[in-house]
Amino acid sequence: MEQIKKVLENFMSGIDKDPRISLSHIGLFSVLLHVREEFDGEEPFPIKRDELMKSAKISSTATYFKIIRQLHEYGYIHYLPTYNRMSQSKVSLSSKEDKDKN
Repeated sequence: MEQIKKVLENFMSGIDKDPRISLSHIGLFSVLLHVREEFDGEEPFPIKRDELMKSAKISSTATYFKIIRQLHEYGYIHYLPTYNRMSQSKVSLSSKEDKDKN
């Protein structure tokens, strides 16, 4: 539980000063945080695009890919995409220390 609190605090303090972050980014990150906990905090954890989109209330695949790519580019997550439909992409949630290294 302490780890989830740390990840959430780091994200919230980062987005407070980041004008690029929208509600879609916050929604997708919160769903990723929930999925991470389903895997007992293991990282990287597998993700399913359709489930994330539904939970984050994102209706367009183009928007989903834009938002997840931006979260990765901005340093809030580490997105490890797979281009094979038979395997799942993976995500790690960044800590503030990871973000400072970039």
